Amino acid sequence: PTSMPFNFLLHSSTAFTLARAPVLNGHPLAPATRARHHAVVAREIAFVAQSEARCEPFAATRARPLGDWFAQEDALRILMSQAESCRRLDEDAPPGSETQRWEVVTPIEFPGMVARSVTPMDIRVDAAADRPTLSISSGASETQCSGGPGWAQALLSRIGEIATTVSSNTVDVQEDEGGGLTVVSRVKLTVKLSIPTLLLPPFVPAGPFERSGSESLQKLLDRDMGTVLGRFREGYLTWATGD
Repeated sequence: PTSMPFNFLLHSSTAFTLARAPVLNGHPLAPATRARHHAVVAREIAFVAQSEARCEPFAATRARPLGDWFAQEDALRILMSQAESCRRLDEDAPPGSETQRWEVVTPIEFPGMVARSVTPMDIRVDAAADRPTLSISSGASETQCSGGPGWAQALLSRIGEIATTVSSNTVDVQEDEGGGLTVVSRVKLTVKLSIPTLLLPPFVPAGPFERSGSESLQKLLDRDMGTVLGRFREGYLTWATGD
């Protein structure tokens, strides 16, 4: 789930810098046009966000414990439901495997073009009956573009060359004071961009850009995960009753 807001922010920040790039004949000036014999200088900026969300308390059933639900593909699909699509990559893995590998696709629309970020997700399942845990981390994304000018497609498709992300999402179960169970998600996300000074010149302060980007990322995390956990809870209750 962390990858969806991350990819939105990452591609949006690229659009922000493109809008400020000097243009010649409809193309951003290549670094070599300005200084053919000098190495490209980059600026490092970082977006940081973390969030903790939980669902409403509920009661688990002994017949179909929570641990079994955490290992269900339907449960994992709910956690990745913010994406346009998701699919399991290791379908040949033995049943009950503690690790799974998935792929999520997230579309980002720009004027005249659509960029789709394809991101692998590594999931570790600890299916303990009463206190199961999921650990989710994202790998390096690949961007696929359709429509729009060729130079914009080329830049977006190489976004991974200027971006580094460290993300984790731990989903576990806690008991409240009344004995009810609640599913808790803890997300940590850091995105670092290395942007050529041609696109983000030294006279443009990085601080406001970083704060704005971090705030946008934080709002997406705070908004999305509570809704997803609510569906995860309802999915368990439906599955547990056999409906």
